Amino acid sequence: MLMQTRWLRWIPVAATVLALLPIHAPALLFFPYKAEAHGITVRSEDPLPPEKLEPILAAAQARVQTSTIAKHPVQQHSIYLTRGGWRWNWLAMGSTETFAVTRMFTENTIVNRNDLARDLVYSRRAIGHQRALSVDIAHEMTHSMLRNHFGIWKTVTAPSWVIEGYADYVAGSSTLTPAEAEKLHAAFIDHPTIRNFHARLRVATILARNGTSVDRLFTDARAH
Repeated sequence: MLMQTRWLRWIPVAATVLALLPIHAPALLFFPYKAEAHGITVRSEDPLPPEKLEPILAAAQARVQTSTIAKHPVQQHSIYLTRGGWRWNWLAMGSTETFAVTRMFTENTIVNRNDLARDLVYSRRAIGHQRALSVDIAHEMTHSMLRNHFGIWKTVTAPSWVIEGYADYVAGSSTLTPAEAEKLHAAFIDHPTIRNFHARLRVATILARNGTSVDRLFTDARAH
């Protein structure tokens, strides 16, 4: 009886471990389709036609390479495309409203519901609910690039506006158009997509003044 009680105490621990394992090893949830192109490994719930996938990855990689801190060759990156269902809910944890999440220690990017044929990814947000998939992949790869360049501690302690602003700067666009952002601003609506829109513009202005130095951008951002 005592031995049974001891085993029962371990059941919650074992359940927690089993629940968290896929967070760092998403392949455990079985993504049946796999493809590799442009230094990126993609696993998906749905088929990955090369003629649809490769242009998206090429565009994302091209955007990342515009950064002055991009390394050659780019380190291997893994992307998991979901249907936005239970796999997404499990792997995104507390970030289910976003387009994608990237795990800082594994550099695995988990992507919400997407459409390869239209190069789109969707979020559950009421504002800014869709974006080009290639743009969002570049955004997430930039997060990894920043961690590789500055280290995890300096990156996670940097102001949010410079992190998200630079990721969108490299990606080449914001979730909102200028007209959409102005309309929301005029209605006094505050939302993460609006803040990120202005963060990208702020980053672009600073980089134009400092000679596109990412190191100076982040040093100055941390000082203010």
